[in-house]
Amino acid sequence: MFSIVPFALAIFLVASMFRLAFMYHALYLLAGVYLAAHFWSRRGAESLEFRRQHPERAFLGEIVRVQLDVRNRSLLPMPWVRIQERLPLSLAAPAQFARVVSLAPHESTTFSYELSCRQRGYYPIGPLSAWTGDLFGLFERSAACPISRHLTVYPQIVALEELGLPSKSPFGHLRTREPLYEDPARVIGVRDYASGDSLRKINWKTSAAAGRLQVKKYEPAMTLQTVVLLNLSLADYQRQHAYHGTEMGIVVAASVVHHLGQLRQEVGLLTNGGDPASADNTPVTGVLPRKGRAQIVRLLELLGRVQQPDHAPFAELLGREAIRFPWGATLIVVTAQETEELLRALIALQRSGFPVTVVYDDYPSQFSFERAERRAAGLGIRCYRVWKEEDLNVWRRR
Repeated sequence: MFSIVPFALAIFLVASMFRLAFMYHALYLLAGVYLAAHFWSRRGAESLEFRRQHPERAFLGEIVRVQLDVRNRSLLPMPWVRIQERLPLSLAAPAQFARVVSLAPHESTTFSYELSCRQRGYYPIGPLSAWTGDLFGLFERSAACPISRHLTVYPQIVALEELGLPSKSPFGHLRTREPLYEDPARVIGVRDYASGDSLRKINWKTSAAAGRLQVKKYEPAMTLQTVVLLNLSLADYQRQHAYHGTEMGIVVAASVVHHLGQLRQEVGLLTNGGDPASADNTPVTGVLPRKGRAQIVRLLELLGRVQQPDHAPFAELLGREAIRFPWGATLIVVTAQETEELLRALIALQRSGFPVTVVYDDYPSQFSFERAERRAAGLGIRCYRVWKEEDLNVWRRR
């Protein structure tokens, strides 16, 4: 900014040499302006208040509006305030939001801009930089700004049947002779009330007709749990296809999770990817199967944030974490290509009582996939190929 110190020294020298009284008056006025400008700019920078509001989650293709509130808390007007916010290039072009505004005492103003969620990921919004100064343009100071917030963009979700996964797989409730729990959606009759029965089970209409309390009898049922095993190790993919293959694998995993959530089934996730929301981008060891909306949201957020690790052997992860899988859970393995280490791990899982389905996402052509398909069929493992967007379009037409 413009400095008045050289001019003040020059006026002082002239006043001292020629003993001009009005020059001293000008010097005093200049010093007063300098001190007032210094206090004005410092007070203004300390009195700026910022607040950013935006949703923390968004779906792919959604437009997110970010609202930025700027408030002057002091009794002094601010002749100018310059703000600049850094934005992720994947969501906005240009990758910044810049404005200049003047604020009266205790005045606030609101800015808004839009982010286009074109790609899944975990994006920082900010940081925000702000500067202000005095009316004379003598000082410029930076204002304290809030820390950056993040926006998680969910991955693309495609209906499960469109991906070609087996529609007859045990993804739902199954009848069983072992009363693990009673399914309230399957009423098979009534019985006399017994001590300890919930009042919610009482069939009041039947009780009135029978003259005694009758409770509903439910069919015993069990839930088959599902674990999605996602391989994001770049070392397992062809170098030219690594990014495409891992992103397609995330789409498959998200679609399976979403579908099972709609069926109210228990679903979990195991991946060797890293979570940027953690302190040191630690690998996502796994989320055990549960059901409910909160579980589905958690898994979709995780799939939105997850990043590809530099090196994390997937087959070793399966062998090490298999002990955590619920017995009899359906395993859906989403990985790059067939390898001997992977087949050995899958055979071990299958012999342990886990139904296994494999989705390969690094075979460019059906011809290159046929060998892996034959070997999997010989081992009793059902496998599928997902390669590019055109494959998804074929399934959509079906």
